[in-house]
Amino acid sequence: MTKPAILLFPILLFFSSCSEKLSLEDRRDDIATELISDLSADSLYSYVEWLQDMGTRFCLAGNRREVAISLRDKFMSFGYGNARLDSFFLEVTYRDVDYSLWQYNVIAVLEGSVYPDSLSIMGGHYDSILSGSEGDPFSEAPGAHDNASGVAAMLETARVMKDSAFEPEGSVVFIAFGAEELGLYGSLDYCRKASAESAKIKFMLNNDMIAFETASSEYNWWVNIMNYDNSEALLSDAEILASEYTSLNTYNDNELNQYSDSYNFSRYGYPSLFFFKDDPDPDYHSLNDRIENCNFNYCREVTAVSVALLVNRNIYSLR
Repeated sequence: MTKPAILLFPILLFFSSCSEKLSLEDRRDDIATELISDLSADSLYSYVEWLQDMGTRFCLAGNRREVAISLRDKFMSFGYGNARLDSFFLEVTYRDVDYSLWQYNVIAVLEGSVYPDSLSIMGGHYDSILSGSEGDPFSEAPGAHDNASGVAAMLETARVMKDSAFEPEGSVVFIAFGAEELGLYGSLDYCRKASAESAKIKFMLNNDMIAFETASSEYNWWVNIMNYDNSEALLSDAEILASEYTSLNTYNDNELNQYSDSYNFSRYGYPSLFFFKDDPDPDYHSLNDRIENCNFNYCREVTAVSVALLVNRNIYSLR
């Protein structure tokens, strides 16, 4: 009479395991749904307007430190008391003039409750620039789409996570990178330091130019999610979560994946994704890259994918 009990034991374990798995999925879904519901297109608009109104965010302009301090203070206003500037020295030639000056990444951390040294990064560059024929970026470079939109996505994610008292089990790190437009220098500096310190970076999500969409119907909205050789699994998760939590259509075209900050993370062995608009932007690197040409409902949808990924990869247990 003991044989049936022995046979049932692994079956009971199987159903118990399935029940726990489903419950964990439900917990992740509940948290992701709550956070995504709090994302606001109006908030995204306000951040882009705030950044655009700085006049220029060109990394060689005289206001570059003030821009970084303003971003740090914005994180602090959300409750990130650990927000800080991470300085690095840049030597670069621009329009036949040599420059040697300090640059700044802006970093804020939502510390993990179980594995605080396990880092999931959401980033985007905050500097702006103009093409050679457009004018003087030292005085004006609005950069609403490129890349106030990506910074806005990061700020809004940071805000809703803090407002909801979200407790990730691994740490979520928000980084506004400097000096991207002249050669991805901010992310390069961060990756060099992280590698030297043997930082445990799980993955990096890069949002760069995510607010230009001309289709009137949200069901015709597309986003390009670029990946690298070491981030196929991350891409697969992003595509699934986009279909579950947004109206976005996704595709994967990696032709331009070396032209933004996620590329440096991939070079240093950290899985990364690059979220990028679908439509070609006629105002790229121009004085017309302004808020009125952005679609903030679309920007909210793209932001939601990063939120879902950060939740799903930082909730490991039933608590």
